[in-house]
Amino acid sequence: MDDFLRALSLLTVLPVHARWEDGTRPGRAMAAYPLTGGLIGGSLALLALLLSRALSGGPDALLPAALVLAVWVVLTGALHLDGWADCCDALFVPVTRERRLEILRDPRLGSFGGVGLAVLLLVKLAAIQSLLSQVSQGGGTLRLGFPLLAGPLPGLLVLVAAPVVARWALVVAARAYPPARPQGMAVTFRHGLGRRELVLATLTAGVACVPLGFAGIVLWAVSAASMYGLTRLAMSRLGGLTGDVYGATVELAETAVLVAACFLI
Repeated sequence: MDDFLRALSLLTVLPVHARWEDGTRPGRAMAAYPLTGGLIGGSLALLALLLSRALSGGPDALLPAALVLAVWVVLTGALHLDGWADCCDALFVPVTRERRLEILRDPRLGSFGGVGLAVLLLVKLAAIQSLLSQVSQGGGTLRLGFPLLAGPLPGLLVLVAAPVVARWALVVAARAYPPARPQGMAVTFRHGLGRRELVLATLTAGVACVPLGFAGIVLWAVSAASMYGLTRLAMSRLGGLTGDVYGATVELAETAVLVAACFLI
């Protein structure tokens, strides 16, 4: 329970009291990162269901999707979006490794970061709108899913699963790749991350994907592929990962899963 509360305090703006003064290594909380994603996703799915019943703008109405995305951003404190924007500024400019690391420390938003942030949010919004259109219409049928998995459930289950597998991808990245700097958030928050945490995070991700059948495995694989692509880019240009890369991994994985799900429903 303590690890879950620590994960909530790190990854959300929820007013939870987490004990850090007992000397617990922060990496242990990573076991509960996907579970925290499940809480976020469950809240979003419930909101999406309520909005689809309350608003009568038709299946193509954009407002429900915009509200879901806004709550998503607020609930996470835009923490991972900040990492995504910083990575766009640092990884896609032709400069030295040292300069890239300096850019990641810079709190100012550059042109690459602004464009990357806008594109990500637009794609995410469009994907959410596509999923919610199925909910407002009474649902659809999930290709590669269980035969009985129809109605509004597929879109709602994807909203639950996306934050879960994205945070699982973060845990895998933190475990598999070294930090880019000897000090920093990546070093601090992976301290104590071991096999136990990785196994628990993987089990949680599996539970979130099981209701989606084989489609859940596909979405899980999409999350892993997006994580691999971004981390390999970071390794080649930074020599390791940073806290911003962790955040960018979550955002990219969430968006990739949402987009992939649109082709499965």
